[in-house]
Amino acid sequence: MTQIAGYIIHRKVAESGCAEIFEATNVDTKKRVAIKLLSEHQITNKTEQKRILNEGSIGMRLRHSEHLVNTQKVGLLGSRPYIIFDYIEGRTLREVIREEKMLPEREALLLAQALGQAMRHIHEVGLLHKDVKPDNVMFAHAGGIKLIDFGFAETVSSVRYSFFGRTLEGSPAYMAPEFIRTKKPSPATDVYAIGCTLYEALTGSVPYPGDSDRQLLEKQTNMTLQATPITHFNAAVSPHTLRMVMTAMEKDPAKRHKSSDEFLLDLARHPLVKDGLLNAPGKRLSVRTQSPKV
Repeated sequence: MTQIAGYIIHRKVAESGCAEIFEATNVDTKKRVAIKLLSEHQITNKTEQKRILNEGSIGMRLRHSEHLVNTQKVGLLGSRPYIIFDYIEGRTLREVIREEKMLPEREALLLAQALGQAMRHIHEVGLLHKDVKPDNVMFAHAGGIKLIDFGFAETVSSVRYSFFGRTLEGSPAYMAPEFIRTKKPSPATDVYAIGCTLYEALTGSVPYPGDSDRQLLEKQTNMTLQATPITHFNAAVSPHTLRMVMTAMEKDPAKRHKSSDEFLLDLARHPLVKDGLLNAPGKRLSVRTQSPKV
């Protein structure tokens, strides 16, 4: 059993090709935590070592934000880097969509508010998330919405380029055209991913379905191709929500919300927000227990 000083590790709850996630308890605080540890077979993989250390470093800069998972510590177990996060019980937005098919508009607007505020905090410290998608959004069992996973996050000044023949850093179904086409990503790039995530939350489908990453990338960079209207899947969505989501998803960044602040300002003008109905008591999503995500 893996041992990390100061923590009692209970079980492995998830695993990917490069890392393992454990549920553990902090000996001093008695609180549960999630520990992300580089897999043993990746010890010699300098790229993955650097990625986890970078993710942990960025997470420490983003601590204590209401809508971001809190990073508690970054360390090394021998030569294996690890990150300690708050433990979140709940469901990912991916699971919610799979089980509920689509969110009611009010829940989608709460999601928009949470993602916008999380992204504002990220952008204010000079970072880009670069991987907003339903898999990286948690609906916590205790309440609240959290954006997780800073594996691709970078400072604005150090972002790398990507295209079909190069390493992709992000998820094609949510990547803005200007990022794919090797131009520098910007806060508007993260807004595009928020728009795609909200579109999927409201419709149950990604904006541009495809059978392969290459097909997805080609659709994202086809500036004349438009997503199927949201009303085709969900006729109950209000005009303001439709316009707001489609503006966030504009392929031309000049027509898109240019920042998280601009996106949140658009949301603030929504009738449900102006009338105070968004945060009024009402039925909330039923969230079942879910293990932390790698």
